[in-house]
Amino acid sequence: MLRWNLLLMILAVGCGLGCGDRAVAAEEAVLPQIPAMSADAFFSLPVEEQRAVLAEALEQRLRLFENISYEARSRRYKVHADLVAFPYQGAIPDPTDEIILRAEGRTRCLGESFRDDFTFTVPKTPEHEEIRDAKMIKVCDVQQGEVRSATLVNGKEESQSRGQISHLKEGQNPAGMLTRWGRGTSGQHQIFFIQDAVLALETAEVDLDASPSIKSGQIGDRKTISISYPIKVERRQSWTGIMCVNFDPARQFLPLAYRLERFDQRVEGRKLRWFEAMRVEQAEQQQGIWFPARLYLLQGTELPTTKAGGSALEIQVEAVSFGTVTDQYLAFTFPAGVEVRNYTNGVRFISDGKGGVQGEVEGVPYLNGYYLGSLFGPGLLKYLFPCVGISTFLLGWYLVRRQERIERQQSVSAGV
Repeated sequence: MLRWNLLLMILAVGCGLGCGDRAVAAEEAVLPQIPAMSADAFFSLPVEEQRAVLAEALEQRLRLFENISYEARSRRYKVHADLVAFPYQGAIPDPTDEIILRAEGRTRCLGESFRDDFTFTVPKTPEHEEIRDAKMIKVCDVQQGEVRSATLVNGKEESQSRGQISHLKEGQNPAGMLTRWGRGTSGQHQIFFIQDAVLALETAEVDLDASPSIKSGQIGDRKTISISYPIKVERRQSWTGIMCVNFDPARQFLPLAYRLERFDQRVEGRKLRWFEAMRVEQAEQQQGIWFPARLYLLQGTELPTTKAGGSALEIQVEAVSFGTVTDQYLAFTFPAGVEVRNYTNGVRFISDGKGGVQGEVEGVPYLNGYYLGSLFGPGLLKYLFPCVGISTFLLGWYLVRRQERIERQQSVSAGV
């Protein structure tokens, strides 16, 4: 039923666009078609159809990150307020002079390839006696199968710069300020709440007992869909928690907030290990798609109370466009004077800023420790260490048995 409704919706939009400018129609045709409906209309649907409609809408939202370009700036600062009920209640106070970090950047995604351009500034604080800023560029090119990155650090006394070329690996996610809104591979704390919600909804189709809870919610003056589902940390399976995400169906199922509490399940009881919550404060339409314009993110190892304090991350989206990224936007040349370590062949060189090399290339290609380490390094932890442990155990067992056999032979000889 959902598939037919979605198909009819796409055809209707396509016919409407066909009556207008053909250039506009060509541009709009590549964008995902995300439906919109009131919260009352959504909850009037049968439960099975609610899950199907929500999953389909979120899949379309994830498609936005297959071709997206956005610019954003952020600031992280300390807060001393009771925000235990955030994001459902509690206003984030404006920063005073306790700003920890400022950042601005641009992210471009094209399929699984991407480019991040960031500038970070650490203001002068009692802990840091000087203002420091760093520029980071990272390009992940799936077609070439490599990742290029450069970091330029400007300090009071000296500046440092370095570059790196490495093999493409699994889990290469863009570091953009909205990375949680797309697809990705979860790390120790990293979450991708839209992707995780889709996986939870798809699991419900197979196992109804594991179906996520879908209820009516409220964020500010907006009626929302509140979905809750269990979530775990890949590397810490004992860390269990519940993720609760609120979507606004009237604005194309725009995520408005989420809250996550992860606990370490032990015999003596649960202990909070990680708290994370997000709320969208402002949203705008870009190319006919609702998208966040300003949001807050709270993270910490304890709940943000007035006594405990905490830090807030404010993200302001300056510009965003969909379907405009091409291969040329991912091109990158190391700046002049940057020392580059190429882990794909093990050599090191100084960039001339034109794609070439200043001076001589150091190292013998494919016959040095840097190359061999990048080639076999990941396997050392996964295979070598367990093999060494097993071999050590077997060797010890053999020596013990050998010693016992020698002692038995000596005892028999003495008896004779």
